[in-house]
Amino acid sequence: MAEAQGQCPFSDEDFRQILQLERSSSAEDGWSLVSEDVGSTVWKKVSSDSNIHLVKAFLDFKGIPAERMVTLLHDLDVRKRYDELFYVYETLEDLGSYRVTYAVFKFPPGIWDRDLVQYNTKRSTDEEHIILYKNAEHPDRPVDSSRVRAETIFSGSIVRPMVDDPESCVLTLFLQTDIKGWIPSSVMNLLARSGPKRWQKSVMDFYHGTYKKEVESQL
Repeated sequence: MAEAQGQCPFSDEDFRQILQLERSSSAEDGWSLVSEDVGSTVWKKVSSDSNIHLVKAFLDFKGIPAERMVTLLHDLDVRKRYDELFYVYETLEDLGSYRVTYAVFKFPPGIWDRDLVQYNTKRSTDEEHIILYKNAEHPDRPVDSSRVRAETIFSGSIVRPMVDDPESCVLTLFLQTDIKGWIPSSVMNLLARSGPKRWQKSVMDFYHGTYKKEVESQL
């Protein structure tokens, strides 16, 4: 497994891969529909190299410009304010083109919390913003016996302005994480089906209830 320092763990091929996965959304490509609602569509598939489902969600964010959505995703100080999944989320090292982060996920009573060390990076063009994550190790966060160390298999986001509304954006979210250990199937099914939509609501509530006013007061 890659260490926290040295050559950048991300390549152009990683960015091509996430764009290709975004375009493939049919049964022939192995995808099955999990849920569909106004502004939210969730798919899953079993990948060839893992029995952990890859989850893909298309989420609309009305009234949130793409650039601000990137801040909501990538600025950890901002994200900790609304993302209820994490109760610890911190940067261990900022290495310029990428950084190393540490997160702790809170689970219901009776289930051990999970933690995760990741590399992450972002790349922006005139058309889109892409954020990628990879599994990592770091000497400042060895495995903690009080938690289960999860593993990132594939994770990332693509953010674009809505075609008919540049003050809103569309997010394609990818999640494939081996959370290790034992988790009841009912909890796993709930996370796959409702997790992206619940997260979407928390972003919308935070942005329109708090963050938008803060940002616009500084303009």
